[in-house]
Order: sequence, then structure tokens, then C-alpha cells
Amino acid sequence: MTLGKRALLVIFPVILIVQLLAATTAYLTQRSSLLGLEQARLEQQLYALKSAYLDYESFNRSVLYSIIDSDALLLFLRESHTGYRNETLGLRIQQSIRSLSTTRLSFVSFAIVEPDGEVAYYFESSLSPFASMNATQERIVREAKQATETREMIYVEDAEGGPLLVDTDFILPASTTRPLPSQRSEAFILQLAVRPGQFITLKERLKAEYGAAVEIAPQLGPTPPGLSADVELSSSMQARLTAPEEYIAERLRTLSLAFLIGGSLICLLTIALLMLLIRRYITDPISHLDSQLTDLLLCKRDALDEPTDGGEIGRLTQNMKTLHERNTEALQRIQEISWTDSLTHISNRAHFAVLASAMHDKCEQNGQQLALLFIDLDNFKQVNDQHGHDAGDALLRIFALRTQGALDRHREAHPGTETALARLSGDEFAVLLMSAPENDGLRELTDALLELCRGGFRMDDRLYQVSVSIGIACYPRDADSFTQLLTRADTAMYQAKAEGKNAAVAFSAELEQRDRRIRVIEQQLRALDGDEQLRLVYMPAVDREGAVVSCEVLLRWHSPVLGTVSPGEFIPIAERAGLFPKIDSWVIDRALAGYPELVSLFGERVILAINVSSAQLTDDRLCNYLIERAAHYRICPTRIEIELTETYAAELSSNTMEVVRTIRMAGFRVAIDDFGVGYTSIQQLLEYPADTIKLDMAIIQRLTRPEMQQSLTAIVAFCQAQGKRVNAEGVDTLEKQSALLQAGCDLFQGYLISPPRAVNALKDWVAVRNRAQSDLRLDQLPGGAVPKGAEA
Repeated sequence: MTLGKRALLVIFPVILIVQLLAATTAYLTQRSSLLGLEQARLEQQLYALKSAYLDYESFNRSVLYSIIDSDALLLFLRESHTGYRNETLGLRIQQSIRSLSTTRLSFVSFAIVEPDGEVAYYFESSLSPFASMNATQERIVREAKQATETREMIYVEDAEGGPLLVDTDFILPASTTRPLPSQRSEAFILQLAVRPGQFITLKERLKAEYGAAVEIAPQLGPTPPGLSADVELSSSMQARLTAPEEYIAERLRTLSLAFLIGGSLICLLTIALLMLLIRRYITDPISHLDSQLTDLLLCKRDALDEPTDGGEIGRLTQNMKTLHERNTEALQRIQEISWTDSLTHISNRAHFAVLASAMHDKCEQNGQQLALLFIDLDNFKQVNDQHGHDAGDALLRIFALRTQGALDRHREAHPGTETALARLSGDEFAVLLMSAPENDGLRELTDALLELCRGGFRMDDRLYQVSVSIGIACYPRDADSFTQLLTRADTAMYQAKAEGKNAAVAFSAELEQRDRRIRVIEQQLRALDGDEQLRLVYMPAVDREGAVVSCEVLLRWHSPVLGTVSPGEFIPIAERAGLFPKIDSWVIDRALAGYPELVSLFGERVILAINVSSAQLTDDRLCNYLIERAAHYRICPTRIEIELTETYAAELSSNTMEVVRTIRMAGFRVAIDDFGVGYTSIQQLLEYPADTIKLDMAIIQRLTRPEMQQSLTAIVAFCQAQGKRVNAEGVDTLEKQSALLQAGCDLFQGYLISPPRAVNALKDWVAVRNRAQSDLRLDQLPGGAVPKGAEA
């Protein structure tokens, strides 16, 4: 028998008996605590139920008292004109109820019943314009008239549509005071009913949790044994919840299982620990092995000695030796993996930080120059979208391989230089180049990297329209630290993208000033007061007969610090900083508020076109806000058109497409703006949930040339064949207008028609048009041609 078996036979019975006694004692203690805790928790939840009930009861009472004491009710009772009373004074009463409500109520109703039982006024928070008192509310009114005691608030469980909390009161129309019981036949009856949603939710939650319904009655019997608790909701209403026996039994089963498993684990761990201690401190061979392991951990030796004894100790020593060798190999492999990008097999961000820190320290010591090239692949997302992620991954691998080859060739041509390549994330790469200050090979390396994607990136006999944008920053010329160096190289890279991509841009003072201006614009936008600094202008669009069909809302910003800032500059910054939802909300509200002025100028069928930020289409809050504002200003949604840029429309996901469809289902029109400057396929055009296609001024400039007339006609006809109206932007010359008319375009917008104008200026413009001859042609409308891009 081995020593381990002997030790196990000695300690196992003792540990088992001790553990059984300890577990039994602990279980009994925890069982009592569990029962007490469940009772306390149940009582606490019932008190929360009571609190929710009292909130609604307090709301009912305070709202009804406020209405009784209000001038609106007094005027209502004394007003003889029924229409005025119900529409105007009734609206004031509704507003009073809404203003007093501090919580979101799923249902609230208020009724005024005349002494003869006729309903003089009824209001409820439902979508039905023909809502009326249900049978339960009418029954409560009748019972209140017949009752002699003081009114009480009534909770009705089985009311139509769900439980209701109903408060009923009486008031004399002449004195606006509450009547005596004998005067109730002469008094008006006021009834306020709410659906206590939170109370109902808590009650249902308790039922789901405990598997038993909450009993609610004026009087409850004795408390049953077991897990049960009572609470007094009000002076005339009590609630009780009694959990079934299975509820407690389930928890006790869980507790028993936990103690059984825990006790077994503790027993096993205790035995294992004792065995380990015995073998380590009593047995000499184990002590010798422990000494070797200690030396190994302290790096005093590289490996364990070969075992000289057989049996358990020999096998243990051999296993330890094998395990150590495998662990050493695994650690080396883990370090290699942790510093290597799994896709491209070059350095990752973590290893790049280590390399950069080492190169930065060396530059400080030796006075060398460290250049950082921040590389981003342009149009890479299109590769994933159009050809799949496998193609995108293959492109990244081959790009990394070719870039590494370019670095190797550069080191061969410039001895003494050091380079490092890393993939930072996605399609972003970085190159470190350390060289002597007089070395002029940076431009040569940059040109070699740009040449990798010149005219596209060729892979597997296919050309992908991918290029590179490179930002360059040097230490110590451009930055004092590596963090600042990375930030400034990133800034230069974004400037390269802004200049048309497939370019390299070195960081400069001008870029720093641009970056500083961006930060100032963002700060000013965060502190923006829309009513003080923003204003709206309108750009009309006319049909083929010259009639104004729609007006596009354009935003203008005059900052007290920066002066006038163009939309093309501040809108991308606002979207990137997440500030545009606030601006969009302001634009939508002010545009809808000013819509009646457009109607007075152009008629009731004029369409208001509003541009919205693409960042707004991530959820349905935009649609809800549009619906709420349109209802507030009483504007038909079909008179409002929401404009989305074609570039964004080409990237619509299933979620954002659903938001656009929801906007259309709500009745609003949708237009695809700037069509022709993105990457739209015919399939996408067929799937767009749009009513209008707006041809961008850049494509209008090209297609209105005589040799392109057939192409223009074909594009217009294709859009119209899909049931979409075509609006041409940038109509600033008679030649463009004539070509578009010949192509069959539906609407025209541009400086030839009218530049963006404030409402007052639009009025003057309309007056000039009205004074013109009645046979004025579309191509004679006022407004002169302006330089391209002025519409922005």
C-alpha cells in the first residue's frame, strides 16, 4: 500500500464526520435565516405596492382638488354656450390635468356629469375621439349620488380596459362649493379616474414571482400560516399575498443542494490539503523535489534533475520535468501571440507601443529622428460590403506583406535605419522609421507606400478601388512625446483623407491651427443657444410650370466667437461629437413652427423639406419627435419631406432602413439628397423607401452638357419609373434648365430660381414674381447664377 493510500485511510473518516456535523448545524441556522429573510422581503414588496397605490391615490386627490379650485371649472359650469364650453374651457381643464401629472399614465379620464345624469364633458387619454364613460364609471356615479356618507376613493379591479382608481366629488354650480347630502341632486358630479399602471405592474410582478395573486379587499380574514403578509393600502382597502408551499420548498431545496455540494467540495479540498502537507513536510523525497522546484522558480537552475528513484516519487519528478518544459514553450508562444496580430502576423498595437517606447528612448539618447507614418486604407469598407469579409481579410494580409517588403527594401537602401510595422486596428496601420536627422529617405519610403495602391490595389487578378491615406509626424520636430506624436500623425492622416485620399500629408502648424479651430467649434456647439445663434433660410423648388412645390430648410450659424460658420464646416464636427440631435431637434421645431408662413406664400400643398443628420437614424426617436411636433403644430405629415444624403443611403443597414420605413409609414415623405456622388447600385435604388430623388449639382454640371443629354434623360426616366419624383439641384444657368426640361425632370432648385432666403426675403421674392407678366416662363424666374458650391 502506498503512503498516499495509508494517509487517505487515516484522515478520510475524521474529515467526513466533522464536515457532516458542521454542514448540518450551518444548514439549520441558514434555514431559519432564509425563512425570516423571505418574510421580510415579502413585507417590503407589499409596502412598495402600498407606496405605489398611495402615489396614485394622492395624484387623484390633488388633481381633483386643483380642478375644483380652478377658474377653468368655474367658467365651465357657468358657461351656457356648449361649443365654447367643451372646446375651449374643456381644453384648459385637460391642460390642467396634464400639467399636474408628474408621472407617465397609461390612462386618465375626467368627467363632468350634470345633475340630471347627462355627461356634460368627458376627456380621456386615448386615441379615440369618440371615447365615453364606460359602464363601471357610470355605475360609480350613480352609487355616489345615492350614498349618504363622505366620498371615498374606489379601486375597481374588473373595470373595462383594466383596473381603475376612481375619485368622485360633487360641486354646486352657483356657489362652486361642495353640497350637503340633501343638495346632491342639484350638484354637478366630478369624476377623475386613472389606471394605476405602476401599481398593476408591481402586483403582476409579485404574482409572477410568488405564483400567487395579491388579494385586495375591504376586509381580509385571519392571516394563514406559512409565508404570508398583509398591508393596509388605505383606510378602506387591504392587500395580502400568501405564497404557496412550493415557493419555500424550492428555496429550501436549493439551500440543501448548496450545502451538500459545498460540504462535499470542502471535504475533498480539506483531504487534498492534508495529503499535500503530509507529503511535503513529512516525506523526505518530497522535500528534495520541493528544493529543486524552488531553485527552478528562483531561476537558479534551468531544469529538474532526471529522476533516480522509481515509484510515485520518480514518476512525480518526471512529470514535473515534462510539465516545466511544456510551460516554458507555452510561455514563449503566448508572448509571441500576444505581440502579433493574428490576421496579418505583424506586430499588434501592444507590441507597437513597446517598440515605439524603445525607439523613442534611443532617439533621446542618440539624437536621432523618429518618424511615425499613420496609414489608413481608403474605401476598405466597400471591399467587405461588396466582396465579403474573407476578401477584406485577404487584402489586409497581402497589404501587410507588401508593406513589410517595402520596409525591407528601404532598410537595404538606407543602412543604419530601423523600421517597425504594426496593425493598430481594422484597416489602420503604423510605421516607425528611426534614422539620422540628415537622412532624407522619409519621402522615398512614403512614395513607395503610396505606390502600393496607386490606381487601386490588385490582388488575385482583381483590382480593388482601395488607396491609402498617410499622416506623418516626426520626433522631436512635431512632438515632445510618443503619445503626442501618434495624435498628430492621426491628425495629418485625416487631412490626407480630406484632400481627396491616396495622399500623404505631414503634420504642420496649419494642421494644428485647423485642429484647434475644430476644437473651438466643438466647444461653441456644446454651449450653443439655438434661439440666439441659429437661423433658418429657405430655398424654393419649382415645377415645370414655375409653381413653387417645396421649400428646403437650410441652417445658418453665427457664433459670437467665430462669426459666421458654414454648414459644411460645423455639421461634420457636430455629427462626430454627437451634438447634432440637439441641432436637428431645434431645426425641426422651428421649421414646423414657421410652416404656416410658407403656406401663406405658396399655398396649402407646399412641401417643407428638412435635412436630418444620418446619426439620427440609429433608433426611432427621430420618428417619434417628428410625429409629436407635427401633431403639436397641426401639420399633415404628407406635407413634410425628410432628406437623407445618398452616401448615407447607400450604407443603410437593416435597422436604419427600418427607421426610414417607419418615417414613411407615419405619413412623412423621404428624399434621397445629393444623388450621384455616392456609390449607389441599381438594386439599392430599387429598394430605397424614397419619394424624391435629388440630383446633386455636381452630376447636374456634368450631365447637362449636350453630349450627355441622352444619359441625363435615361437617369431621370429610370427614377420616375420607380415612382420617384426627380428634383434637380444647382440649376444656375438657362442652359442647365433647358437640358433638364428636355430630360423630363420634375422639379428645379438652384440660384437661377432663387438663392436661400429668409422668410421676409421670400415674401419680397414672391411679390416680384406676382408682379411679373402672367405668361412668365420658368426660365425667366428671378435670381442670378452664382459660383458652384454656393448652395452649401
